[in-house]
Order: sequence, then structure tokens, then C-alpha cells
Amino acid sequence: LSTRDKMRNCLPRLIRAQKQQNFAALVHKRQIFTGEENGQSGHNGDSSSNWARLGTALAAGAAATAFTIATSDRLTLQAKEDAGEAQVIAKENRLRAFSTQDKIFNFFASYQFVNEGRRSMMMSPMEFYSSVTPDCTMIHGVGSGAHVKVTKAEIEAGEVICMKSPLEKSLLNKIGDSGLLSYQDYNVLLAVLSTPRRYIDTVFNLFDVTGDGQVEAKEFAYVSTKMAHKSGGFGSYTDLDQAEVLNSSSGLLNYLFGKDRTGTLTKEKFRKLQHELLEEIIELEFREYDKANSGRISEADFVRFLLKNGKITPKKKAQLIKKIENIWPSKGRGISLPSFKSFFHVLAGSVELERALFFLDVEGIGVDREEFRKISSWVSNLNTSDHVVNVIFALLDDDEDGRIYRDDIAQVLLDWRHARGLDKAGMHVSLGQIRV
Repeated sequence: LSTRDKMRNCLPRLIRAQKQQNFAALVHKRQIFTGEENGQSGHNGDSSSNWARLGTALAAGAAATAFTIATSDRLTLQAKEDAGEAQVIAKENRLRAFSTQDKIFNFFASYQFVNEGRRSMMMSPMEFYSSVTPDCTMIHGVGSGAHVKVTKAEIEAGEVICMKSPLEKSLLNKIGDSGLLSYQDYNVLLAVLSTPRRYIDTVFNLFDVTGDGQVEAKEFAYVSTKMAHKSGGFGSYTDLDQAEVLNSSSGLLNYLFGKDRTGTLTKEKFRKLQHELLEEIIELEFREYDKANSGRISEADFVRFLLKNGKITPKKKAQLIKKIENIWPSKGRGISLPSFKSFFHVLAGSVELERALFFLDVEGIGVDREEFRKISSWVSNLNTSDHVVNVIFALLDDDEDGRIYRDDIAQVLLDWRHARGLDKAGMHVSLGQIRV
């Protein structure tokens, strides 16, 4: 068998190995892909050397995984407690929150697309999921300069190997089957994900340059390039840019407009794109806690989801989680996927939540459970369950007076978008001092 065929046979083992807690420290992709070309790191001499390096690393990873399985439960537990992945997660969290879009993209993208002498970085759809999900353990970023080269012929032939979403009806997998994600695709999906659903039609109108109610591939390419933030400012747009974008193996362009680029994007199709993207991102993050795929997570895990990027100390965070565990033991009622999904939309619309709290609580006396439930339901356009509200109040109502205040909410809920980098690409509308 060729090196590439051997690598394909090893892929299932690689994916299983990646799920190990210590995988990031054991086999880091940077060591697999980073090479030297003309004295500069981050570029490899040829494709065969990439596959050879990957094959060697896969063999080492498979051997290490076999060793881990063969060891005692005590050693397996020690491996899971290894700090290696925790350090990787902490670095990725800082990057999402504080870096620019181009730096985030280059960190998580692991493919270099080579076409007619031109080279550009691309990412798989699951790498996009990782780039917007704090504490993600499904797949990690490879680091800037670490990549494997792929050609247009390999992408069109389906020879590019990338991790798949575990969901049966997966938009990310459909896009991945059509190709990889370019930097322009990344910025479009980030904008779609970060825009509250009630404003998604406004985003569509920005793409509809001609105003005829349909977006063609050329219009999409023009606006997406304008959106693509680059070091030193937003990208300029020329005829060369348009030709390059339209001739790329963009999975998003192929999915929306077809490989011949003759399709059109309607407002209904654009809404569906946002709906399916949000649904999948939410369920994938839910599964980060629901390891048994039971459809429910504990109240403590729900609080961990809320607190993982809150502006509170680790000691205070541990105390709050312990408090919730005492109120709702591990076999308590739990939080269902629909309830998790509803409050995810509340967090995603945190700007609207803050504005609603400001107008409702002008006297600074806080809001009670029913008022908070109504505000949350308005922000998400979904019903917020009474049980979720009870968990929120148990978490934030320190004096147990039945009311929570803006300062209580701000340190946990209002910084949620920033931790995911969504504020960098969201639509911003200002009217006086009101900012949407």
C-alpha cells in the first residue's frame, strides 16, 4: 500500500486517539505538518513529504494509543489528568477572545490550498466549529504555519481527509463534502452565526448588491471579500480577487451556488443556512457535556457551560458549581437539549438581553424570576423553561432575595459572545446611545 492508503487505514484510529484527553500533548499536528521550505517554517517541499510525515506521526500516535489502552485504569486516569490539553485549551480560549479574525483562522486552519501556483489557507467545517467554541475538546487548532497541502483535484475527488461531525443531519458535513472553507467562507459563517435571528434579513440585504431579492455567486464573492478582515485593514477587492474566489474549491460556495456557480441564494435559503448552522453548533456543544448522548445534562454541567468564560475567579467558580451540585444532585432533573438550545440563543443575543434589562430595570431594583423568564424568551424568540430560570437564580442570586441585578448577570452572561469571537463579525447598528 502507498503511504496515503496506509494513512487512510489509520484515520479511524487517529480520530479515536484525538478523543483522548492527552492527545494534544501526545501527537500535536504542529509536529506532523510543519516543515521547511527555502529556509522558512510553515511550508513543505512537496506533497509526498507531507504524507510521509503524517504517516510516521500516525504510526506513533496509533502505537501510543494502543499502549494507553493496554495500561491499567490508574495509568489511564493519570493520562486524562495530564495538564497538556488544559494548556492547549487555555491558549485557544485566549486566541478566540482577543485575536483578530485572520489570526484565529490561521491558527485553526490546517490545509494549504494550492491552485495554479497560488496558495491559501483553508479549514475543515469541524475546525470552524472549534474556532468558535471555548473549551472545545472534539478537535484542536494546529497553530499558524502548520498545514498539509491539498490541490483542487484532490478536493474535487474527495481525497482530503478531515474529521466529520457526529450528527446524522449535519450541515457542516454537507459543506465539507463540497469542499473546504476559505478565509472568506469563515468570515461569512462567523457573521451568520453572530447575527441575532431577527436581523438575519438585514445581512442578506447586504449580500444582495443588486437588490433583486437573489444573491448570485459574484455578489457573494464581492461582499465576503469585503468582510474578510486582514492584517492592516479590510481586504481590497479587485477583478483578480473575484476570479480567485470563484475559482476556488470553497465548500460554502459549492454548497450554496453549485460547482458551476450558476445557482442563486434566496432570503429563505439564507435563513435556513443560519438555522441549520446554529442548530448544529448548539447540539455539538451540548454533546461536549452529554457524553452518553442521553438528551440531558446535569444542572452542574449547565452551570459549567455558563461559567467557563465568565469573569470570576477559579475559586469562586468551584464554589458556585458545588452549590448547584448540592441543590441538584447528579441524578436530578437535568437540562434537556431544547432548554439548553433556548438559553444558548439568549446568550447569543446578550446585547439585546442587556438592553432589555436596562429599560425594564431603570430603578435598579433588579428583576424577579418571571420578569427574567419573559425577557429571555423575548431575546431568544423561544420559551425559556422555569427550571433553567431556577438554576440561573440559584447561581446568581447571592442574597437570595428573589431578584438578580445587571451586575450579577454581567459577570457571567454578558461576556459570552466575546469569549467566542462573535463580536468581531456581528452586525452593529447604532442609533444615538443604543447599539444593536
